[in-house]
Amino acid sequence: MHTRFATAVFVALLGSAGLGAADNILVASTRSNSIEQFSASGTWLRTFATTGPYQPNFLAQSPVTGEIFVTVLGPSGSSMVPYNTILRYQANGQFDTNWDTFALDTSSCTCTAGTQSLLFDASGNLYVATHFGLDTGEPIAIFKFLAASLTANNPPAEPDPIIASMTRGDQMAFNTSGNLCIAGFIDEDVKCFDTTTGALTQDYYAEIHASSVYGIEPGGLAFDAHNRMYLTSIFTGQVVKELKPGGPIVLLATLAPPPNSLNGNLWLRGANLYVPSYYFSPPTVSTPDAVYEVNVSTGATTNFIVGIAAPGLGNAHLWGANCVIFYNPTL
Repeated sequence: MHTRFATAVFVALLGSAGLGAADNILVASTRSNSIEQFSASGTWLRTFATTGPYQPNFLAQSPVTGEIFVTVLGPSGSSMVPYNTILRYQANGQFDTNWDTFALDTSSCTCTAGTQSLLFDASGNLYVATHFGLDTGEPIAIFKFLAASLTANNPPAEPDPIIASMTRGDQMAFNTSGNLCIAGFIDEDVKCFDTTTGALTQDYYAEIHASSVYGIEPGGLAFDAHNRMYLTSIFTGQVVKELKPGGPIVLLATLAPPPNSLNGNLWLRGANLYVPSYYFSPPTVSTPDAVYEVNVSTGATTNFIVGIAAPGLGNAHLWGANCVIFYNPTL
């Protein structure tokens, strides 16, 4: 995009005038290669964009420019292997025509290619974590892209990424201290890091394994204003929470028994968590994936979004829901 810098300045100014606008919801529908748009009440609005040959994985919106960034899995029909490709959708762009792509360059570290989760800080800096870790003999790396660099067509990441000695990397989240935390389902662990020094600041392994909830496999991760941690357990379909920082970790809700899983993200908004599910068996019109709403105090659960199973699995049908975000459409 030849006018990217000018566009970024314009949408930043536009967004500052529309901060009170109601958020919408985007859901990555992995198997249908699309991102579906819903109202804040869960009503389907449209297919926000299709993603060509790529299966959308994690989503994030820049708080500065409003652009949507997406990590992807391999082309449909291939194994679901994370790629180094990152999609970028220009804010207020024309439907389905404003994608561009860039690749995460991992040559600056001893780490394996393949992007997983994305996370913006309040200043618009983007953090991108690799997926593969010690299962390939190398650690997880978390790269930082400065907000200013994201105006480039092929933005460079900062040198010296955060290195996490983990087997797999899943969702990232900031705790109330501003440390960057990452969940890992194979490790059954969450680790937190200082974003300036890269130093490990907290390791939740002992606390997770001391829980009375058996076999927590962290995928989704969030912290509330009191620094209490919330997790999804991927293959047990459970949501757990800390009663207070330091534990104990207790069961909040059980959502999706096999063959469904909770291998996407976790979104905390107000008094509720929003959790996408993924149906691993071949999907049919009778098995649309759900996005659950879970009350953080009571564990009361509703099927907040369920695809309407339109003909051909199109429109509002969620087919492999991997990620849900609330986003501001006026930024």
